[in-house]
Amino acid sequence: MTVTVRPAKPGDAAALVAHLKALAAEPAINIPLAPDEVTLTTEQERELIEDLEGSTRSALFVAVDGKDIVGELSVKAISSRRAVAHVATLGMSVAAAHRRRGVGELLLREAIAWADANGFLRVELYVYARNAPAIALYEKLGFALEGKRAAFIRDGETFLDDLVMARITGPARGT
Repeated sequence: MTVTVRPAKPGDAAALVAHLKALAAEPAINIPLAPDEVTLTTEQERELIEDLEGSTRSALFVAVDGKDIVGELSVKAISSRRAVAHVATLGMSVAAAHRRRGVGELLLREAIAWADANGFLRVELYVYARNAPAIALYEKLGFALEGKRAAFIRDGETFLDDLVMARITGPARGT
């Protein structure tokens, strides 16, 4: 497996929509999205990617194995308001066949480098409390647990907790 990470291109739109649909269809997947909630069209995804080109406030990265997209990571400023303009949030997914093979780490390292280069001092994320492999990866790359949102996710008749984690760098660290 030779996986590379790069910014998403408009031509990736169909593969990204297919990736999302496949994830949503997985039983016990750790994303709060049901298969019937995946309504994004290829054209809408293409427009979203085009809007990101050259942005210093949001980015979308893809992990590619050969010609196949096997993971994606979005990183977005939470607001343009000066008081929180230094904060970004991220979301990541990796195709089932490529999990626990370093793809998530490649994506996350790329996103961290991008966030650092664009002046984000805080990058935060939310992760299912049951997703131990993802939590271990986030901790390995400098994210710290900040809290738990109890019963935040509904999965059928079950309610699941998720965790809030953040990586803080630069002058904001330790304040």
